[in-house]
Amino acid sequence: MTFRHMLPTAAVLTLLSTSTVVASPMTLTCPRGQRAIVREVYVRGAPVTSAECVNTTPYREVYYPVRYRAHRPHRSWGKTALTIGGGAGTGAGIGGIVNGKKGALIGAALGGGVASLYEAAHRR
Repeated sequence: MTFRHMLPTAAVLTLLSTSTVVASPMTLTCPRGQRAIVREVYVRGAPVTSAECVNTTPYREVYYPVRYRAHRPHRSWGKTALTIGGGAGTGAGIGGIVNGKKGALIGAALGGGVASLYEAAHRR
């Protein structure tokens, strides 16, 4: 073999032996409850593939008993009356400004009715 053939052959062999393409495949089997993590780390500036098994459950599971308590929200009748009265008063004020005495009566009826529906929905 002549020198002109040896130099390119040596260069190709050097590249193939240092590349990661020719590296042998790696097999990693982890026990139950663990999974494999594969990372590329750098050792002295050169990339190296690192593989390890890690836990998938880092904490111990603790089960607490669930306690149920019957909770019934209480809404006082006084608060309900104030809400309905406030709705009727607001409706009467707006209706009175828009259409006088007749508008105030219609506005009070509509405001009281809407406030009653609101209270009924919140009492359930």
